[in-house]
Amino acid sequence: MTTHYSYEHWLKYVKDELGETERSLLEDHLYTCDQCLDIYIDAVDAQEDGLPSISNETAFMDGIMQKIAIEPSNEITKKQTKRAFYHTSIFHYAIAACFTLILMSTGFFHSIIRHTENIQKAEVTVDTINSKDGIVDRTFAWMDTLDGSKKEERNK
Repeated sequence: MTTHYSYEHWLKYVKDELGETERSLLEDHLYTCDQCLDIYIDAVDAQEDGLPSISNETAFMDGIMQKIAIEPSNEITKKQTKRAFYHTSIFHYAIAACFTLILMSTGFFHSIIRHTENIQKAEVTVDTINSKDGIVDRTFAWMDTLDGSKKEERNK
């Protein structure tokens, strides 16, 4: 269960009267609690009159935009180092194509196909033999039950 902070606590946060660790805890709590967010908004609205007013809004915004443009960007720039030729994709594709041509010229793929055909033929013959044996066995079992029922009728 989450604890909710009081209005006075949020008012201290707005007035910047809290320590850094407690401020970070409150900020993290705002991300997860809608009820405390409403209380925080009420505290900001109550302190709105005490905040300084901006006399020239356009000059203020222009100044901020200039500061943003001057600040160095925090993006990590990627060094444009030349990669070795054996680290490129085209090199790997060329190697794969060469191996494929070598294997095709030696008949490797043809022997694999012949081997798999032999395996498939063996599986088909085993399946047909097993299915024929199953039919014959069921037929004899059925005939045995008929013979058994005829013997029981004779014994009665």
